[in-house]
Amino acid sequence: MNTNQWTRGLITAGVISLGAVAQAEETAISGYVSTTATWAPNVMTPANASFMPAADGFDLDNVDITIAKALDEGEWASGYAVELWVGPQAGALGNNISAAPPNRTGSGTPLGNDLAIKQANVQLNAPVGNGLVLTMGVFDSIIGYESANIGENPNVTRSYGFTMEPFQHLGLLASYQISEAASLSVGVADANNTILNGGNRGLNNSAKTYMAAVSLTAPESLGPLGGTSITAGVVDGRAGGAGGPDTTQIYLGGDIPTPIENLSLGLAWDHINVGGASDSDSIAAYIGYKATEKLGINTRIDYLDQGNANGGGAGVNGGEFLGTTVTADYALWENVVTRAEWRWDKDLDSAGFGRAANARNNNHLFLLNAIYNF
Repeated sequence: MNTNQWTRGLITAGVISLGAVAQAEETAISGYVSTTATWAPNVMTPANASFMPAADGFDLDNVDITIAKALDEGEWASGYAVELWVGPQAGALGNNISAAPPNRTGSGTPLGNDLAIKQANVQLNAPVGNGLVLTMGVFDSIIGYESANIGENPNVTRSYGFTMEPFQHLGLLASYQISEAASLSVGVADANNTILNGGNRGLNNSAKTYMAAVSLTAPESLGPLGGTSITAGVVDGRAGGAGGPDTTQIYLGGDIPTPIENLSLGLAWDHINVGGASDSDSIAAYIGYKATEKLGINTRIDYLDQGNANGGGAGVNGGEFLGTTVTADYALWENVVTRAEWRWDKDLDSAGFGRAANARNNNHLFLLNAIYNF
C-alpha cells in the first residue's frame, strides 16, 4: 500500500493474531471501515472524479479487510497479502464480482454494493545483492502520490491525477533496494488496470503492461534538502486488452521538507497519453500543517488539463479545471480518523462540468468522514 509522510501517525492499526493456523504469530488481520456524509449545494460531479461519494446523503465507502504475512529476515523468505474491499466503492476497482461492474468514476452516485480484490499476491525474497523481492499476483500501482485506501491520503476526495493513474495490476513485480537512498521497481502485468483472469487478455506481448519506478531520498547531509523524497515512474500498456488503445502514464512526485516546523509540502505531476493522440496533464500541490497535537489541516490545490479528455470518454472534449480541497483532521477517539472537508472545483473554460447545456462552472462539496482502523 502506498504511504508517505502525510500519513505517518495518521493511521493506528491494531493486529489480531490467528491462533488457529500455523505460523499464527506471523499472520495478521487489519483493515478499516469508512463512512462519509456529503452535501453538495449544486449537485455536480467534479471533473475526472474517482471514488466520489453521493452528492447528498450518507455513504458507506467501503470495508477493507487485509490478511497478510510480512517477509521475515531469511534469505529465502516468503510472505503474502490478501486485501479485500466490501461495499459500494468496491465496484470502482473494476474487478468486482457482479456481472456488470458499476461505472469506475461513480458519476456522482453511489456505486453498487459488491466485493472486490484490491491485493492478492505472494512475496518472495531472493538473495541477490541487497535482496530482490518478487511480488506475483494482484498488487497496487507503483506510481502515484495518493492511495485508493481513503485513510492513507491527506484529503478524503481524490485528486485529478489519481484518476489518471492505474489502481492495480495482475502480474509480476521485482523490487530492489539499491541503497538506503534509492530503490527500483520493474514489472510486467496483464492489460493495464485489468485483473480479471481471462477477461480482456490478449494473445500477444502487445497486450501486456510494462512498468518501472525509481525512488530517491536525499541524505540529511544535504542540509535543507535532506529528507527530500522523489518517485518517478512510468506504466505503459493497452487498456482493456489487445484491442484497447495503448496507454502511457508518467508520474513524478514527492515530499519536500520546509524550514517551518509542522509544515509539510508535497508535489505531484501526472501525464497520460491514450492512443498516441490524446494527452492529459495534472499538477497537484499538497500543503499540510500540524496545528496542534490532535488537529491537522491539509490543503490540496490541483490543476487538470484534459486535452482530449483521456480519449474522449464520457462525452467530454477536453477542458481545464482547478480544484481546491481543504481538510481538517481531528484525532479525538482512539483508532478513529475524523475529518471535515470542503472541495471546490472550477471549470476554467467556463463550459460547465460534463460539457452539458446550462451546466455550472463551479462545484462545491462539503463532507464529514469517519474511519475506524482495526
